[in-house]
Amino acid sequence: MTGLAAVGVHYLRQPAGMAAGALAFGAVFGLIGMQVGGGFLFSFFAGAAIGGLVAWRLPFWLKQKDVRRLEAQTGGLLRVLSVRLVFEPFEPALICAALQSSKPHSALVRLAHDLQCGVPAFSALRRFGAASPSVAVKKASMQLAFAYRRGDAAGLSAVADEFSQQEAAAWQRFAGRTGFASVWFEAAGALLPLLLSAYVLVGSSFLDFTFPPALAFWTLAVIFPLLSAALVAYVWLESPEPSA
Repeated sequence: MTGLAAVGVHYLRQPAGMAAGALAFGAVFGLIGMQVGGGFLFSFFAGAAIGGLVAWRLPFWLKQKDVRRLEAQTGGLLRVLSVRLVFEPFEPALICAALQSSKPHSALVRLAHDLQCGVPAFSALRRFGAASPSVAVKKASMQLAFAYRRGDAAGLSAVADEFSQQEAAAWQRFAGRTGFASVWFEAAGALLPLLLSAYVLVGSSFLDFTFPPALAFWTLAVIFPLLSAALVAYVWLESPEPSA
C-alpha cells in the first residue's frame, strides 16, 4: 500500500475513523431518504450501519490483499534467488532478488535495506518472517535462513514450487468468483436500470401508478452505480497478485 492508503487504513482502524465512515454513509442515505419521502432517520441509520460495516471490514480486506501480494513476490524471490546463488554470494543475490519486482513490497524493500546496511542475514530474515502474518512467508524466511547457513540453494526451488501451486489455485478460485460477479455487474449496470425504466414508463402510461421522480433519479444515479462500484471493488480485493 502507498503512504496515503496506509494512513487512510490506519485511520479507519480507529474508533473515530469507523464513526466518520458510518456518519458519512448515514448522511448520504439520510439525504436520499428525505428526497424520496422515506424518512431521514430510517435512511440515516441504515446508511450508518452499512458505512460502519464497510469501515470496520475494509482494513482487514486491504490487509489480506497486501499479504497475498507479499506471498506472490516472495515466491518470485525464491525462484530468482535459486538461480542467482549459482554465481553470486548469498547477500547480494538476496538483495537483487528482493528488489527484482517492478513494485517490490515494503517488507522486501526493508529486507534489502537491512542487508545493505550491514544487518546480519539471519537477523534480517528473522525480522522479515516475524513481521508477516503469512505462514507461507514465515516458512520461506526459515528456508532462506537454512540456505544461507548451508551456502547453497537446496530446497529453495521446492518452496518456490509450493508458492506457484498456491498462486495457480488462487487464480482458479478467482476465475469462478469473477464469473459470478460479472453476472451481477451486468445486472446492476444494465439489466436492472432498464427494467426499472420500463416499469416506470409502463406504470405511468398504462397503469394507475406514479413512480416518485426523486426515487427514480436517486436509484438510477446513486444506488445502481454504488452496486456496480461495490462489485468492482470486490473483484479488485479478491484478485490474486502476480509474482513479479
